[in-house]
Amino acid sequence: MSDNPCIFEDTCERCLKADISCAWCTDKLYEMRYRCLNHSQLLEFGCHPDHIYENEPKLHILANSDVHDYVSANSQAIQVQPQRVYLKLVKSHTQRLKLTYRPARNDPLDLYVLMDLTWTMRDDRETLVQLGADLATTLSNLTSNYRLGFGSFADKPEMPMIMPELRENPCAAEHDICEPTYGYRHHLPLTENIQAFVRSVEASKVTGNLDNLEGGLDALMQVLVCSEEIGWKDQARKVIILVTDGFMHFAGDGLLAGITQRNDKKCHLNEHGEYLGSLQYDYPSLEEIYRELLKRKISVIFAVTEKVITTYREMSNLMKEISNVELLKADSSNILELIKKGYGRFIKRTQFSDNSPDFIKLDYETDCGGQFESLRKRNYCNDVRLGDIVEFYINITLMGAPKNGVYVQKIRVEESTLSEVMEIEVEIQKPCPCEEVAEPNHEYGRFQCSDNGYLQCGMCQCEAGWTGTFCNCPTDLVNATTQEAIENLCRPPSNSKFFEDKYPICSNHGECDCGLCYCFPDFDGKYCECPACDIECDPQRADCICGECVCKYGWSGNHCNCEDSSDGCIAPNGEICSGSGTCQCGNCLCEAPYRGRFCEIGSGSENKLCAFYEPCVSCLIEQKTGVNTCENFDEICSSAERHERFTTSFITEEINADIRCLVRLTNSDGMKCDYYFTYQSLGPAENYLLIQLTNCEPINLASVITFISLTTFILGFFVILFIWFCIRIKDAREYARFEDEQNKSVLMESPLYKDPVRRYEVPKELNGKPSNPFL
Repeated sequence: MSDNPCIFEDTCERCLKADISCAWCTDKLYEMRYRCLNHSQLLEFGCHPDHIYENEPKLHILANSDVHDYVSANSQAIQVQPQRVYLKLVKSHTQRLKLTYRPARNDPLDLYVLMDLTWTMRDDRETLVQLGADLATTLSNLTSNYRLGFGSFADKPEMPMIMPELRENPCAAEHDICEPTYGYRHHLPLTENIQAFVRSVEASKVTGNLDNLEGGLDALMQVLVCSEEIGWKDQARKVIILVTDGFMHFAGDGLLAGITQRNDKKCHLNEHGEYLGSLQYDYPSLEEIYRELLKRKISVIFAVTEKVITTYREMSNLMKEISNVELLKADSSNILELIKKGYGRFIKRTQFSDNSPDFIKLDYETDCGGQFESLRKRNYCNDVRLGDIVEFYINITLMGAPKNGVYVQKIRVEESTLSEVMEIEVEIQKPCPCEEVAEPNHEYGRFQCSDNGYLQCGMCQCEAGWTGTFCNCPTDLVNATTQEAIENLCRPPSNSKFFEDKYPICSNHGECDCGLCYCFPDFDGKYCECPACDIECDPQRADCICGECVCKYGWSGNHCNCEDSSDGCIAPNGEICSGSGTCQCGNCLCEAPYRGRFCEIGSGSENKLCAFYEPCVSCLIEQKTGVNTCENFDEICSSAERHERFTTSFITEEINADIRCLVRLTNSDGMKCDYYFTYQSLGPAENYLLIQLTNCEPINLASVITFISLTTFILGFFVILFIWFCIRIKDAREYARFEDEQNKSVLMESPLYKDPVRRYEVPKELNGKPSNPFL
């Protein structure tokens, strides 16, 4: 008990923190010194069940629909399981929760094309128009449930981003005409109509600016925050592909144009899709873009040319769970391939995050669907294919109590690019309620504390000048000069048989409190020197003296569970263990090679009880078959010791038992007949015999001869019939082969032979006409 993690804790709060199994007894009538034990120990020592306060972690699954693919708008895909969980958390105790993720096939896709339409990108717009039909094919191979949107951007229409004299036609320097510079223009909300997308791209106009830095982040922020205008769906996988060949302006660059107001991350599109805040708000920072992408579950693909790809990869590395960079050809001819590749990479990567408060810790573990041999601490996986199941194990630990006093929390575990979540409803176990209210004037509490303190949570809180478990030890007795003397009162005397050198306080099995030993459970004695007796030490058979069972008269054995009487070893033949063993604790201990309850079975077929029962069985069989009468039944069919008659029964089926005894008798016809029986002895006065009767009658020779003759005749007839049938089949086959050979034979004729018969035919022209030589 000294290694019990609970026993040394003296307050309810410390008790519950010590171990998950610890419980605290608040019962004022509880007389045991130790109030911090496990639940069963407190009940055993008399604590009322209603006054036991313990750790009660709980976990219930509230919503657990199976993951499945997208079917229709009324049957959305489910990719995270379970969906809702209830947890009751206990401080410092970790609970484990399994989250299953499966990327769904045919999941809805919202793809918004955000294109740089400055002068250097004029050919790319034409390419996108030409690839319109192929774009539909590409997207349908990814998912049949997709929508497309389109927008374009350039830069802030102000010095030094443009030349003032070229404000109306920024392409004049290139001897061409184009649109005035604009920040961002939203052309087409998300739609399933591919032709509308192509027409929108075709109708868009190229513009220009002065430097090689574009306002792409301005445009990207508006695409993120203008949810209604763009038409984002909550249940869709949302992707933006940003197409450009230039670098980006970042937060602070607006100062160059005299713009000082920070980007407010709000939508500023008019009814025509024009961004109205281009000259009012600064560019957003990359961090602001990143936070909006995470918040709105939108992924971005940067499709950029080779000269700027390094910069964009550095940007993407700062937000790699929701962004990707692909190399764009000079004329954007590979944009369909980039869409397919970028979407595939987003599908293959999954990452989970949560909004847990700082006092609740969540750790993730996974093997990424068997990619690793064991679980690894990570909240993400790569190379996850559609339909694959990935399991994350989330370890949830309560680190402390909430400072705001709110003991009910809601935690959302979210996939970084999907709107699906697992919601965890958390209830935090409150501190011990008994510590909140003290009762200094409670009469029974003061009595328990020797009237020198009061009870709080079942423990005495001593007044000044008193100490000890029950406040019965004045503090002037525990100063440095008398402490050793008080401890010596808790040591065993010098003649103790348990210790030879310096005697431990309370034999290391208890605590010394004001000169008295208070023993741990399972120990007893003035100095806690005696272990508790084994639970098998029955007080009706033995006395427990300092941890040892001392048997009462008539009992023996380690646990005093053996009667000194040998009645249980007396075999039905009156011998103790059949003379082949010794009686110990009412059971026979057999000598080799004997076995059986009474050591009656020897080597080979020797069985002393079979021989003992044989006269009785023989007499009963002879009487049953009418060979003889069993006149001395009472004498031979009763036990040798108590003369109790055996209980007998007859059966006709075969005996199925480990022990079978044989009796061989001669019947009235002079035939030797074998009979089997088995026995069961439950004591000297309870013996059961089960006897198998067999049919032992002389053979009827006439019947046997008749049967053999008839059988031989029938078998011979069928053999002859079978041979005749085989001969007929063989003859038929031979005749058929003969006829076949005759039909195939060719008549041989001499080459000198000529047929004497001549044949003539009348020409068809003369056939049927009169012969007239003058005509």
